[in-house]
Amino acid sequence: MIKEITASGKTIMEAKENARLALGASELDDVHYEILHAGSKGIFGIIGVKPAMVKATIELPDAPAKRERRERSGKSGKPSTPKANADTPAENASSENAPKKSSRKKKNGGKHAPVEKAVAVFESELQFTPREVAPGEDKAYDFVCQLIKNLGLDVKVELLSCDDGTRRINIEGEAASILIGHHGDTLDALQYLANLASAQKNENGEKDKSRVTVNIEGYRAKREETLRTLARSMAAKALRTHRSVTLEPMTPYERRIIHSEIQSIEGVSTNSVGSENNRRVVIYLTEKATAEKPVSPAEETADVSEVPTPVATPDGEDA
Repeated sequence: MIKEITASGKTIMEAKENARLALGASELDDVHYEILHAGSKGIFGIIGVKPAMVKATIELPDAPAKRERRERSGKSGKPSTPKANADTPAENASSENAPKKSSRKKKNGGKHAPVEKAVAVFESELQFTPREVAPGEDKAYDFVCQLIKNLGLDVKVELLSCDDGTRRINIEGEAASILIGHHGDTLDALQYLANLASAQKNENGEKDKSRVTVNIEGYRAKREETLRTLARSMAAKALRTHRSVTLEPMTPYERRIIHSEIQSIEGVSTNSVGSENNRRVVIYLTEKATAEKPVSPAEETADVSEVPTPVATPDGEDA
């Protein structure tokens, strides 16, 4: 089932956020955005002001419960009326009479409600296959190749198919390191633009809806290992000091890596706090770990720890 909505905002970023919230999607969901209008500030911010508008689309699976109800109701599609003396299933009871349960169970004294529990597929677990395309057949690949050509970089660009249904554009060569940036900021921007290009129809009038990941000199795997090591180290710190640890702001992809790594460590859990580009992962103790070791007054009043930023080498890769 495809769900589509149009939303507006002062900026394109705000319009996208409004559309995502209207769809009820999280930052981890695969939402496709189409910019309808970039917006206009007008004259002196008063005359001719136009909001930015975007169309957001998300593909949702059919709800199994609805399909089952339709099958039980027969061809008419109308639910049958229960007999007066029949037991009414609990799921059909009025929501006003049923006790309300919180959808998010609070832990650690109500400080953190776990959310954003998506499992990341680690780079080392993926399988790639070279993919041959004709010029104009893959808009994302054409965009990256043209950009590399315009920059005059002596690098190799390769298109791969991934076993998770996505595409990978690999860039190899010493000169490509300038496209990584601090913690991959430039690389992420390049990947974003490649996905925008992929949303355009190719010369055959088709769109490739699979997500595009851009990788440079194996940076993704190196960054992933850095984050997994960081997650284990900070989890050990949280268990040792009996205090929550707040990490630096990260992208959704990096937060998924942290969440996935922490899930295998007993006694700690994770939650994301903040908004937009300032969203951080918090590592905190579970109820079991809290019960095993009482918190001292000094630890209870201590400030949340900040994790130092991993050191970056001159070529933009994390040490």
